[in-house]
Amino acid sequence: MISPYFVRADGLGLSGRISGRTSRPRGLVVALHGGTYDSAYYDIGPGSLLSLAPALDLCVVALDRPGYGSATGSGAAVQSFDGQATVLVSALKKIVDDVRPQLGTVLVGHSIGGMIALTLAARGVPGLRGVEVSGLGETWRPGMREMWGSFVGDDPFVEVPAEPHAEVMLGPRGTYMSTRRALDAELIRPMPMPELKDAVRWSELFPSVAADIGVPVALTFPEHDNIWMSDEAALSLATGRFTRAPSLSAERFDAVGHCVELHTRSRAYSLRQLAFVEDCLVT
Repeated sequence: MISPYFVRADGLGLSGRISGRTSRPRGLVVALHGGTYDSAYYDIGPGSLLSLAPALDLCVVALDRPGYGSATGSGAAVQSFDGQATVLVSALKKIVDDVRPQLGTVLVGHSIGGMIALTLAARGVPGLRGVEVSGLGETWRPGMREMWGSFVGDDPFVEVPAEPHAEVMLGPRGTYMSTRRALDAELIRPMPMPELKDAVRWSELFPSVAADIGVPVALTFPEHDNIWMSDEAALSLATGRFTRAPSLSAERFDAVGHCVELHTRSRAYSLRQLAFVEDCLVT
């Protein structure tokens, strides 16, 4: 059963969703959504991460990051990458103390949530066994950095209209059902300006973040990602940055767009995520 979740960290209350056994599960998965979404991104049907993980005796906590959910009104200082990482390290410690996973914790993140997940891993979260991310890289698609950069301004949030949002987040027609395009419109949330400013700088941040990660890493590059390049050159450049990770998996996932979880192959992707989690916990 998927239930509402709440944790307080550094004086900030973070909402989210939780599924699975909440006391002494085999492992804990903490999932961080991307920009313009919240924790509902991981709760969109029977093939979602929150739905599938309990069968493996895993507890999954999908958090609403600072600037989303109950923390929508948080200040700009905690909505930057650095501010979010500080809050989320504290939140992770409290979640681990509460859930007490037997074999450890694995981070999962999509897009900006993946950037934050890698940032957390680089900081050295106690008990962290691995990190899996999708929808990010080091090499932007032509014009996309400039497009997102054009939204940067003095407003506290950025709101992206549904149609252009879907055009960027989804792959070609035929890779998703029409109901998922409608669902994307329901899932859209305003994006805090501080995280957008840092996301636009991600190409400069990525090399040093990746170099500081000392746990297993899995990178998934959607074939039809409209934001990040997913060709062999892009994969090679990105994977070469993880010089300390004891193991590294990098895969181009075919027939999906930026938001893998909204596509027809979403269940297959969730199962691959869980296979990575399992490997991290038992090796």
